[in-house]
Amino acid sequence: MSQSKPKTARPRGERPVRATESPRARQILDDRARRLAAPEATAADVSVTEAMRVLLCPMGGNLYGLPMAEVASLRPLERLGRTGVAGAGTVMGLVADNGRVRQVLDLGALLGAPPPQEADGYLVMLNGRRDIALRLAERPLAAQVRPDPDHPQRALVVSAGDDNAKTLVILSVTALLAGDASVGA
Repeated sequence: MSQSKPKTARPRGERPVRATESPRARQILDDRARRLAAPEATAADVSVTEAMRVLLCPMGGNLYGLPMAEVASLRPLERLGRTGVAGAGTVMGLVADNGRVRQVLDLGALLGAPPPQEADGYLVMLNGRRDIALRLAERPLAAQVRPDPDHPQRALVVSAGDDNAKTLVILSVTALLAGDASVGA
């Protein structure tokens, strides 16, 4: 029976060293390994408790955010069934989703924009509302935001590339569906 040396665990962020590495290459790779092993940070000045995830919905020059807690799923709008009611306001039509029929409401129309001319875009399925889907004209993104303490319905985007540091309005699905003029959370 041979005796083997006990294995010692490497500290997090360290990697095995190759004999052919130069000291400079070793330093670069060690720094990279430490960065990759570190917990992910969204922004240095945002604490986890105050940050919130939203589905970022651009409309024209404005940004809106649907809280991710209210979003069940997202998919492209491929086929829209028409309703027999002409001029139904925000109701664009019907869509089948996993054996259920959902009314498709245009988010822009709910916010006061003119009704859309085209029926393409993206569908947002809502948690707790199996009968309704929201239609978005532009592709939404997931983003991390920091709510404004002085204006609870506004937030600052902290992790969305080109939209970083822009202000958005956090939408309340309940208020939107109730037809409330005040749509903020």
